[in-house]
Amino acid sequence: MTVVGTTKILGIIGNPVSHSLSPRMHNAAIAYLKLDYVYVLFFVEITGFANAVKGLGAIA
Repeated sequence: MTVVGTTKILGIIGNPVSHSLSPRMHNAAIAYLKLDYVYVLFFVEITGFANAVKGLGAIA
């Protein structure tokens, strides 16, 4: 998988998230469908959750 400037980012925000199998499942499906997406984990402490969500608004 190659991530470039046009790659759309999908993911899960939380704490904990390191145990999640979601990236493996979703990225396999994304690769199979040849989509320009990547699924990632966003480790965010509860105290930073509001700011993390607010920051998502800056992503076009």
